[in-house]
Amino acid sequence: MKRRGFLTMLGAAVAAPVMPSLGSAATTAASYNRYTYGLAVFHARTRAHVSARGLSHCLKVTLPQAEAMIAEMSAKGMVRPVLGAAGGHVRAVSNILKPDMWGLERTARQARSRARRARIETQDHGVADPMMAHLHQICRDYGMALSPRCFA
Repeated sequence: MKRRGFLTMLGAAVAAPVMPSLGSAATTAASYNRYTYGLAVFHARTRAHVSARGLSHCLKVTLPQAEAMIAEMSAKGMVRPVLGAAGGHVRAVSNILKPDMWGLERTARQARSRARRARIETQDHGVADPMMAHLHQICRDYGMALSPRCFA
């Protein structure tokens, strides 16, 4: 055995009992930095459901740290807990992001799109030549967007 390796091992054996244990949950949960908390808030703002497990996976933090971040966000009113979330796992629903559960927004968007397409198709762009009008109609039928300069 080399002397340097032996002295390193001996120093580690002497220093190990003196060092505080890093595995305690209370020490780990209270020690997350504010930048990581800011990322957790961003995570909560961009997702409808936030879980401690998902937060710990995305931000590469421990589960107690993620639970502490969710508890702080809950105390500030950014997230609210889901009813029936038990078993030690914390789940929260973001107050900021409201998902379109019934598809009303999507249906309204499709209706606006259909109305806009119908309005564009029925517009008379002042094309006097029947051949040019026919070509414009073919372009519209195939979904091509016509520039206003085409009608000049």
